Amino acid sequence: MEISRAYPQVSKISVTQWLILAALCFVLIAAESFALYTVFTSKFPSGNDFFVRWLGGREYLLHGTNPYDQSVAEQAQRAMFGRLTTPEDKDEAYFAYPLYTLYFFWPLSLLPYAWAQAIWMTLLQFMLLGLTVVSLRLAGWSPPKWLFWLTLFWGIFFYNGARAIILGQFSILVGLALLLGLWAIETRRDILAGICLSVTTIKPQMVVLVIVFLLIWALFQFRWRIILSFGLSMLTLLLSSMLLVPTWPVDFIQNAIAYSDYVAFGTPLENLLHFLLPDSLAAPLTIVLSSLFFLTLLPGWWLAFKGRPGAYTWAIMSTLIVSSLIAFRSATTNQVILYLPIFFFFQRLTEPGAALKAALIEGGLLVVMWGAFIVTLAGDWEHIMMHGLLPTLVLILYAIDWRRLWQSAQAYEHRHPRLQPRQVL
Repeated sequence: MEISRAYPQVSKISVTQWLILAALCFVLIAAESFALYTVFTSKFPSGNDFFVRWLGGREYLLHGTNPYDQSVAEQAQRAMFGRLTTPEDKDEAYFAYPLYTLYFFWPLSLLPYAWAQAIWMTLLQFMLLGLTVVSLRLAGWSPPKWLFWLTLFWGIFFYNGARAIILGQFSILVGLALLLGLWAIETRRDILAGICLSVTTIKPQMVVLVIVFLLIWALFQFRWRIILSFGLSMLTLLLSSMLLVPTWPVDFIQNAIAYSDYVAFGTPLENLLHFLLPDSLAAPLTIVLSSLFFLTLLPGWWLAFKGRPGAYTWAIMSTLIVSSLIAFRSATTNQVILYLPIFFFFQRLTEPGAALKAALIEGGLLVVMWGAFIVTLAGDWEHIMMHGLLPTLVLILYAIDWRRLWQSAQAYEHRHPRLQPRQVL
């Protein structure tokens, strides 16, 4: 849904009002950061996923050390575990992100970690609120006010979102950038779309399939600005970061390979099947189902490339679900992007009691995810079975009701003519 149509008054907000709103947000973020520091981060340092990136950025900014250097990983290991890790440990604390990830948090690396963690967790919470709101608008779902506010709280406390905040995961930033990119595509802000899509590459396993689809779709629809903006943005990120550390792409690949060696899990689908079935069945079934799920995307992609009404929306929703299930090295925190297809499922509920049914489904998902986490908790570690649970549940919802969802996609694009692509013969 176009933001201007959902909120007509937005275009009338003056510069002064925007400044007041920005100041209010700053005060709220500062107050919450102080509260988090006082009661939590100063007493219980955590957020290991953010700590490794914070430390890598700090070592580079203060000492000029390559964030991918083994010494940085060893320093992180001692800080997190009190010792150097062994190959049997589940986290060897490598800096396994592209170097340009530093651009999105580098000022925090100049602060003590307790303060940096408090601020980062607060920013992630606000980003997750933004992700939830943009998901609602993109899905075309307009719940009643009581359910809207309930959904905002749900977005924060739902297992996948809450875990991402606690760990300090960049997946929320990536998810928000992807959704803003989709909004920019809908409203034909193609340059902005390309920029947003380039930001998502800091966690490529989250978005690789949907990025491939969007770039091919843009090519078929002659939306050259999306492709050029994405390409130039990526070139800027890569070359500017290579001025900082010329060898970083090679270093990144080496650390990513090392990360794959010590993180002993595969795709979410593979992890779930190995939990439910004997290994002799799970291994071949993973290959068969992964191939089948990917192949089921292709007809929707082709219809979208040809400009069939509803196909673009259907392709986005199905690609987000399938990629969350078959992407390599993906995990529960990356699945905040599934808020969009979940809310799109709700918007097609039009019968009496639809709002209550949506609320019950939200509650059911919350209970199932948190309950499964508690029941399967292995010491201090999340069971890898959790990786495949949410995308499987959403896939089942779509499989059961795919005809009405396809009709909803057609109706949605009919209501938003600026989204309707050029017809390609």
